[in-house]
Parts: sequence; C-alpha cells; structure tokens
Amino acid sequence: MKRLFNTYIKNNLGILNLFGKTLGRFLFLLLTSFFAYKLSFKDFAAFAIFWTTLRMLTFFSANNLYIIYFNEVRESLINHKKWPANVSSNIALTVLVLGLLSSIISFFIFDSIWIAVLMFPSLVLFVLIRNIAEFSKSDNSVYLSIFIEDIVFYFLFFVIGISSVYIFNNLMGIVIALFLTIFITAITSLILFKNKFKFKINTFKIRPKDFSFKVFRLGINYTFLRGNEILASFGARYLGQIYFGDIFVSYAHIMYQFYNLSALITMAVISGLQSKITVKIDADFNKIFVREMYVKILKTIIPVVFGIIIIITLFNSQILALFFTKYTQYNKLLVKVSFIGLIFMMVQPLVYILIYNNKISNIRFLNLMQYLGITIVYVLPFIFPKFNEQYWLLMMMTIIITIQGVFAIVSYKTIR
Repeated sequence: MKRLFNTYIKNNLGILNLFGKTLGRFLFLLLTSFFAYKLSFKDFAAFAIFWTTLRMLTFFSANNLYIIYFNEVRESLINHKKWPANVSSNIALTVLVLGLLSSIISFFIFDSIWIAVLMFPSLVLFVLIRNIAEFSKSDNSVYLSIFIEDIVFYFLFFVIGISSVYIFNNLMGIVIALFLTIFITAITSLILFKNKFKFKINTFKIRPKDFSFKVFRLGINYTFLRGNEILASFGARYLGQIYFGDIFVSYAHIMYQFYNLSALITMAVISGLQSKITVKIDADFNKIFVREMYVKILKTIIPVVFGIIIIITLFNSQILALFFTKYTQYNKLLVKVSFIGLIFMMVQPLVYILIYNNKISNIRFLNLMQYLGITIVYVLPFIFPKFNEQYWLLMMMTIIITIQGVFAIVSYKTIR
C-alpha cells in the first residue's frame, strides 16, 4: 500500500498539482456561488467581466517568460544557488511596459480611474505570484506552487471577498478585496520562495542592459498562441453583455466555472509535470517521448474528468440548485459544456508538450488562424442579430481547442 501511495500519489507531480488546483477552484466556486446569490444580475455580470479582464491582462503582461526561462532558472537555483539577473530584468521590464498598457486598456473597459489605478499594482503582483509559483517547481516539487496559488490566494480571496460584499455590496468593494488578497499573497510568496531555495539575495538584480528583445518577441509569440482561449473567455463576457445583456454574462460566467473544472484539471497535471515534460537535451525529444508523456498525462486526467462528466450528466439540475439557485433553467447547457471539457482534455496535453519544448511549427500561421477564428465567432451575433446565444457561447469555448488540435497533430507528424 505504501509503495502504491508513493508511486501514484506522493511522487506523481500531476496528481499533487491536480489536488491543489481542485481545492483552490472549489473555494472559488463557493465564492462565485455567494456572489451570484448576494449580488444583482448587473453587479454579478460586472464582477465576471472584471475577474476575466484581470486574468487576461495578467496573462498578457507576464508574456510567458516563466515558460521560456524555466530551464535557466532551474539550472541556476539548483546547481548554483543563484538567481539569474537577466531573468528578473526581463520579467520586471516586460511587466512594466505591458502592465501600464494593460491598465490603460482597463480604463476604457470599465470607464473608472480607480479601477485603472488599482489594476497596475494588481497586475505587477499577480505576475510576480505567477512566476514564483512556476519557478518554485524547479526542484520537481509542486508543494510551494500549490500553497501559493491554490491555498493562500483562494482562501484569502474567499474570506476577504465575502467580507467586502457585506461591507460594500458592489464591484468596487470586490476590486479592493482582490487587491488586498493579491498583495498579501505576493509578500508571502516572496518570503517562502527565498527560504525554499536559499539563493543569495544580492544575485537578484534588475538591469536594463539585460533586457532581451529576442526573448520578449518569443514571449509575444507564445502569448498570442496561448492567449487566444483567454481572449475568447473575455470576449464571451464583454461582448456577450453588449449582444445579450447582463443575464447572459451571469450564466456564461457560471458555465465557464464548470468548463474550467476540466480545463483546470488538465492544465494542473500538465503544469505539475512541466519539469518532466521539458527536455534538458533537445536530442531526447522524439515521437516516443511525446507518446509516453501524452499517455502519462491522460492516465492521470481521464478518471477525474470522466467522473465530473458523469456527475454533471446525472445531477445537473441538483448541482445548479445547490450552488446557483437563480440559474437552474440552464441545466441542459451545463451538460453540453461538460463535454467540451472532454475535448479540451484530449487536445491540450499534446499542445503543451510541444509548447514547453518550443516545437510548435508555423506558430505565426497558427496565431493568425486562431485570431481569425475568434474574430469570426465574435461578429456572428452582430451579423445575425437573432443568433442563438447559447450556441454562440459553446462556439467561443470550442473554436480555439479545435484549431490548436489540428496544428498540434501537424507538428507532431514532423517530429523524428
């Protein structure tokens, strides 16, 4: 029994990360349920748009440097007990430029100077948390990453978020609660990360001369590659409000929470195995390696995702009645959304095995096709005013998965 536990749970980074992400997502689901119950349709829709905007702008501001620099940071922390100054320089200068740009964008989205002012430090701190969580896996341990992102952050947001609704009962109160949560989590992350790797603090430097436009451009390419789904998720809320109103945004946000269960489980396992997926020697990357990693990832994911789909299929009405009492009429849509999560589970492991090893071919053409696909779906309700809103939501969820799946298969065939 002990041997089975060590093999399949204790030493399985994907399983450990999955447990942590599931815990964090469950806390957020409870908090979302509370917001949906206490807030009006309008305020809940405003929260949905703000949350998605913050996550989207954080992703773009981070510019995927935690993936690009993972091997370099791992080598420096483990073998030399030093922090690579060029990494901190590129992260800091990138988030400064993109974070300021993102804050300006947030002003036009929300037409609020206070939200724009709070957005910039929130973005900077969120990017810091994201990078620390990813780089903390350098020693093949995911415990610190789980503790930072899935326990500290979501627990604090759960407590402070509920308190803010009772005190303010509006979007601004939730924005302030989220900023406090991010600030406390970032400080905690820095302390724990420094204590874990015990690197010399004087090696942490920010020098403009270390900025690499080549790395910045590579990050932009991967950001556009991976950011399509986040952009689609944002568009579903922001444009959905324009096309269909606050009620659509409210139930769309709820559907995304359930869709994200399967997506999160898939990405948690992939992220937990990042150090295993990323080869140290390029010669080790071949079709045999890809197949072995793909099967290993799916063996971890399939039981959980299938379990979720079965539960949602059998108890969809009861689930919505328990968590989202105002939205029980969307039970059939919930079942359809759960099966989209199954498609995500099958496609993304192959996509990220290629991404982590810089093996996606024709990346610019892929980006072009993804944004073209999103744009077409974006404008459908504008061209056809009576377009079914639920079909539009399902198309927003599937368009990127489909395009990435096709390109991943093509890239796989080119591997020796």
